[in-house]
Amino acid sequence: MINTLNQQRQIFQEQLIKEITEFHYRFNRYRTKYSIALAYISEENGDLSICSEHLRESDTLILFQNNFCALIFDSTNEEQGIKAANNVLSDVQNIFFAKHFYMVVTTASDEYSEFQMVHDLFDLISYALEHNMDNLVIDSSQVIQHKQLV
Repeated sequence: MINTLNQQRQIFQEQLIKEITEFHYRFNRYRTKYSIALAYISEENGDLSICSEHLRESDTLILFQNNFCALIFDSTNEEQGIKAANNVLSDVQNIFFAKHFYMVVTTASDEYSEFQMVHDLFDLISYALEHNMDNLVIDSSQVIQHKQLV
């Protein structure tokens, strides 16, 4: 997956930036936060479109490949975004038992442009894949802690 991610990262990022335009506009205008999660399952024929069954109507699923997707959690702060991602992770783990499932999440903040937010999110999923940090939701604070331990 790391090779595919590196080869198609720019395409995936551009697609995600287009999808979050409305969310980021509302964040800038009304301070309505949102979170984005990237999800990857090691099973190539695993179908993550089932994640849509576990989302609210205001949330969005973007499928990059059958086993790689983005989830946009509308109106969520950092804590709520991590909780929403953990809920999806739990539901999907029950369906794809014993598979490696990677999920990373970030939340809109004043320090991030849409581009930086998406760029950092793809850096997080790359880090999680390279260090086999599967079956849990990773955010930037956990990566910092992990780097200190290594």
